Amino acid sequence: MTPPVERGRLAGLILAGGQSVRMGQDKAELVWRGRSLLDHARALLLATGVSVIHVGGRPQEPDGLPDSQPHAGPARAILDAARILQGRFDSLLVIPVDMPLLGPDQLAPLIAAGAGQARHWADQPLPALVPIEPCLALESDDIHSIKRLLASLHAAALPLSGPDAPFSNINTPDALARLDTGH
Repeated sequence: MTPPVERGRLAGLILAGGQSVRMGQDKAELVWRGRSLLDHARALLLATGVSVIHVGGRPQEPDGLPDSQPHAGPARAILDAARILQGRFDSLLVIPVDMPLLGPDQLAPLIAAGAGQARHWADQPLPALVPIEPCLALESDDIHSIKRLLASLHAAALPLSGPDAPFSNINTPDALARLDTGH
C-alpha cells in the first residue's frame, strides 16, 4: 500500500450510479474474487493512497453522493461531486466501479503531479484526475460526456504504454465471466 496522498486535498470518486442495463443487474454489487466491485474500487483507491472516498450516484451509501439528475451520465456525476465537495477538496481521482483490473500503477501517475490540471490516460477518459475549481465554472448542461468534460478542462492525456486490459469496463455477464480467463 502506498502512503496517503499529501499533495493538495484529494478525494476519490467512484462512479457507481449507472443503470447497468447491459449487465442486467447492479454492477457495483457484482461479486468478483470474493467481494463486490464497489469494494474492489474502494480498496484500489485506498491502496493508491487516497483516504477519503465518495461514491457517486449512491446516496444510500455512507460515503455516497446524490446525482442531481439520476442516470444523466458520469460527466454529470463528476460535476455534481465537484459542487458538493467544493471547499473541502482540490481534486477528485475518478474511477468507474466497473474496471476491477485497474491497479495503483494506473492511478498513481495521475496524481503524481498534484492538483491543478486534469489528467487521464491517452484514449482512456477514465480513470481521471479532475480539479474541482475549474469544474464549478462549467455549464453542466453543455457537458454530456466525460470526453467533453476533460476537453473543457484542458486535460493532459498521459501517454499509455503496455496493455490496455486494466481499462476494460465490465458491462455484460460475458465480460464478467472472462475477467479471470484474460480473454
